[in-house]
Amino acid sequence: MGKKVYRNRLRECRLRALIPSQAELARRSGLDRTTISHLENNNLFLSIRYALRLKEVLGCSLDDLYQETTGDETESD
Repeated sequence: MGKKVYRNRLRECRLRALIPSQAELARRSGLDRTTISHLENNNLFLSIRYALRLKEVLGCSLDDLYQETTGDETESD
């Protein structure tokens, strides 16, 4: 059994909110587009500070933004 890790589901939430581009999400949230890109690709940890801002823009919950996985699982993205 692997250790628990969290990945974010920002891309899925953005698309569900019908926000077609990272640039549009960046504009609405006040974050930089490159930050959005790094977050969506899980190259940057989605901090609670960013998550609280993004959940308001996306109309989703914090639970929607995070996915618990184990370190053993691989992503199919």
